[in-house]
Amino acid sequence: MALESQLLQLEYEFLKALGNAEAPLGASTLVHTLGKKYNLSQATIGRKLMEFDIEGYTALEGRKGRILTDKGNGRVAYLEKLLQQKNVNSQLLQLLNNSGESALLDVLVARRALEREIASLAAQRATKEEIKLLEASIATQHELLSQNIIPYEEDREFHTLLALAARNEVLLHAAQLVWQTGRDFLETAYIRRKVGSELVVDHRKILDAVAAGSAEQAEAAMVMHINQMIEDVKRYYAIQNQEQHSL
Repeated sequence: MALESQLLQLEYEFLKALGNAEAPLGASTLVHTLGKKYNLSQATIGRKLMEFDIEGYTALEGRKGRILTDKGNGRVAYLEKLLQQKNVNSQLLQLLNNSGESALLDVLVARRALEREIASLAAQRATKEEIKLLEASIATQHELLSQNIIPYEEDREFHTLLALAARNEVLLHAAQLVWQTGRDFLETAYIRRKVGSELVVDHRKILDAVAAGSAEQAEAAMVMHINQMIEDVKRYYAIQNQEQHSL
């Protein structure tokens, strides 16, 4: 595990232990658990706890020890998601090597054929409430990206909301089958971040067309979105091949 991930994991386990405790915890107690696991002295643990106090994650309760604050609970939730993301990223590298460029491109070509029609119908049929849900999805994507978290699940949510707004059961089920066949939401979001493309910018253009009620513009925006993903996949694998040949 990389040093950054180790430090984040350590912070997470410290704060999680405080949050799970039924009574305030001190360094003398933590040295028997996390201290042994990470080979940390009581003094080192004490310094770490003081750092948490300064950040506002913990609060000292007299001489009893420390408790987790509301801000600390928020930090635990953030770290949990961030560490999960790092684990997913590590697994994705393996998945990308195993699945290969061809399989991923096949899924994207199938998605392009289906989702261009979905976008067109969504522009004609989406309600104000559905447009608000799509707006909220994009806002969440921006928030996660600002925290350096790739919004895999939110990407799938956006496309699912569009399919629901299209109100065509056949297209919905066909798209769901394609989505379930591949892992492309995970893989393409990761790839696009690696090659520097902006996933949310594409989503914004699609939503603007849907909100404007323009079936033609929504279809064009979706095709452009998936074509860009296809180009990014090709670019990613070209870079990978160059790096392998240079070794």
